[in-house]
Amino acid sequence: MPSPLSAWNTAPTSAPAQRKGRYVPGSAAHPAKMLPAIAAHAITTYTRPGELVLDPMCGIGTTLVEAIRLGRHALGTEYEPRWSDLARANVTHTMRTTERGSGQVACGDARHLTDLIGERQHGKVALVVTSPP
Repeated sequence: MPSPLSAWNTAPTSAPAQRKGRYVPGSAAHPAKMLPAIAAHAITTYTRPGELVLDPMCGIGTTLVEAIRLGRHALGTEYEPRWSDLARANVTHTMRTTERGSGQVACGDARHLTDLIGERQHGKVALVVTSPP
């Protein structure tokens, strides 16, 4: 009988080492950063290439970056303009350097997701990964 438990070994290397060269300068300033390995593991486990991943509180865009690197499409919203600008920069950097997936970031309150994301995306999200405050 398969075990209902799951263990994810996601931090054998430090967060700065996981981000080195993959994120734009200033990304370490955000106070609550998801480990790239956690986002990547969830995305790999629960989606297929080409599917859409959403992070409604995306911060610096870790979930989006990892989704794009894995050939998924990514959509994020972030309430604070400072962090949404940084997330957008990380998404742009990743799309330029990997040429795999795509991503976009909207600045606004996640309680109004349907207004922040385009109607074309409604009903298309395969996975939501986030780390709420």
